[in-house]
Amino acid sequence: MTDADKVGFGNRLAKLVADKHWTEAEFARKASKLFRGTQDFRRCDISLYMRGIQFPDPSRLKAICDTLGVEEKALRQKFAST
Repeated sequence: MTDADKVGFGNRLAKLVADKHWTEAEFARKASKLFRGTQDFRRCDISLYMRGIQFPDPSRLKAICDTLGVEEKALRQKFAST
């Protein structure tokens, strides 16, 4: 995954969270309820994803998508060329 892909993912994630009027902390709490991993989401995790610094592993990505009610491909898609 390229840096541009991570940034695109982060932009799409940030928009979806903002559309729901959630803060990063609220979203982290909601996503943690659907995550089956050993550690809950933290606000800083969400921030790293939104800024394109990190990309979530598959289990975290699934919890993110389930929380937002979107399919993974909707978050993974690349921006259309303009």
